[in-house]
Amino acid sequence: MRMEAGETGVGVGIYATALWLIGRDGALADLAAPEHDRGALDLDVQQAVDLGKARAFSSARTSQRRKENRAKKESPDE
Repeated sequence: MRMEAGETGVGVGIYATALWLIGRDGALADLAAPEHDRGALDLDVQQAVDLGKARAFSSARTSQRRKENRAKKESPDE
């Protein structure tokens, strides 16, 4: 009865058993498949974009520092 009422305290095992009893337990594999988890995929994409931006910024900063260091070495000492 708790499952039918939608209580949050009902464990996933109860739902798995109920699906097994009605012959729909094969759907659990699809439910748990990472490739069907749209939220996780969106999060992974956002993290990859953020990482790419951070790496690009770091690379540009390093390149700028190298140019500045070369310019200092090439300029005559005062």
